Amino acid sequence: MREVMNKAQELAEAILDSECYREMKKTEAEMRRDPDAAAVLGEMIEKRNRVEEILASSDMDPNELAEASREMEEAEKRMNENRKIIELKEKRKDFQTMMDNVNKILRLVITGEVEDDSRGTVACSGDCTACGGCH
Repeated sequence: MREVMNKAQELAEAILDSECYREMKKTEAEMRRDPDAAAVLGEMIEKRNRVEEILASSDMDPNELAEASREMEEAEKRMNENRKIIELKEKRKDFQTMMDNVNKILRLVITGEVEDDSRGTVACSGDCTACGGCH
């Protein structure tokens, strides 16, 4: 079991050392330092919290909820149009893709199967050119 834990530690270190992870963390830091990105993110959080407060209220006013929801949607739109936030979402997506591929490789090696998003789990044919799981 010690060898497995050591290999898991090595994998974790390789992930932390990957360009994909480093770029994501760098972009996160840049986004936090960007005043416009911080402002639209803060506004979105504030509007979301307001909607949650209204929903948790025992005497919820539907009109107040509708207005707060509209304001939250507008804040979300502004947030999703921010250049730094768009870039961060792309970097996070790249990182998630890498992690998904790591999991596919582990699944393939352990079970001999890969998961095909459209049809569930399928057996590995051994012909890696036909399989999108390991690339």
